[in-house]
Amino acid sequence: MNGKLVVLSGPSGVGKDTVFDAWASQDPRVVRVVSATTRAPREGEQEGEDYWFLSKGEFERRRRTGAFLEAKNVHGEQYATPKADVECLLAQGKVTVLKIDVQGGLAVREIYPNALLVFLAPPSMEELEQRLRKRATNTEADIERRLRNAAREMEMSHEYDAVVVNDKVDRAVEEIMRLTSG
Repeated sequence: MNGKLVVLSGPSGVGKDTVFDAWASQDPRVVRVVSATTRAPREGEQEGEDYWFLSKGEFERRRRTGAFLEAKNVHGEQYATPKADVECLLAQGKVTVLKIDVQGGLAVREIYPNALLVFLAPPSMEELEQRLRKRATNTEADIERRLRNAAREMEMSHEYDAVVVNDKVDRAVEEIMRLTSG
């Protein structure tokens, strides 16, 4: 049985993790592929659960050997999707979710044309800025860079199959569940 591949993208701070967690708690078939990154873990993040934290050298070695479905530079760090993990989960019939940036999502579409690309948008840029500041994990310069990147990502959202506004988590999850039920 083949599963369904879903790309979930959106600006930093939009609530991708929160929405995904709420969605997965309602549907046991929904699983997220753990991405690899060169960035340092944030407080509370677990290896293999939140990300695979790799050195730059190890990341490049895996990229050269074709271990990644897609790999991109985001906010000055490298991120990638382990190809074998995607293939394994799809073969198990899972709703396989890639929580990746827009560039990565568009790259996945080239390899998996039937993938469903969902862009999670904030209710407003002001709300997005408040969410980023509330996290209290980023410097002012980092917040400004993330907001600039968010504006660019929002401009590319029309390339996705659906745009879901994360104004209320439960409503956003309901909309994503409708999109993935077919």
